[in-house]
Amino acid sequence: MSNTESKQTVHRYINIREVDPLRDAAHDRDLRYDSLGRRLRDEVLVVLAIDLGLRANELRQLKQSMFRLQEGEVMLPASIQKDYPKEEISPSAATLRLDPYDHFGTVRLLRSYFASEWYQERNSDYVFPSRQSDQMSTESMRNVVSDLASHADITVHRSDGDPAEPDEMHPHAFRHSLANYMLADEDTRLVDVRNRLRHRSVTTTERIYDHFQRR
Repeated sequence: MSNTESKQTVHRYINIREVDPLRDAAHDRDLRYDSLGRRLRDEVLVVLAIDLGLRANELRQLKQSMFRLQEGEVMLPASIQKDYPKEEISPSAATLRLDPYDHFGTVRLLRSYFASEWYQERNSDYVFPSRQSDQMSTESMRNVVSDLASHADITVHRSDGDPAEPDEMHPHAFRHSLANYMLADEDTRLVDVRNRLRHRSVTTTERIYDHFQRR
């Protein structure tokens, strides 16, 4: 492990009760270019990030055609998943169930979003288009999440116990938040978290989220 990697031990995360304030903020905050569709897009960003635990670059590559809403599933092709160049085994396609804990109403939200006039006018298969492009950038996603967190004034936690400001919230923090609420469920096994987050091994999951297990 490099010195850079060894320093990346502090995670930001939120408790699941902070998700609804973030969703509300998507519809409440002032926008320069206002539209119901864009507000829905930002709410979908929050929900898919916390539901699926995807990395920001994976989120921005999601396409409507990857979702099977009737079955309540999304298929993630290997091409959009994080690759580990030094590993012999590349990622494989993964099928994830939407909202397995029945927290977010993900399918219902996606149906409304994909049917919205704003999304239809984008004429793009990507789930997260911007006003000027087929895909939001990872920087734009980070800005949206930080803005939503600041507007909602949510409580953001750090894994080292130090205080955190709302604007420290970022897309990857939803991934850590997913691990947090999964491990809080007594019926959830470590391997379930590993499978949801698509880590290379359970050992990786255990190393990253040891602080959640010891609380």
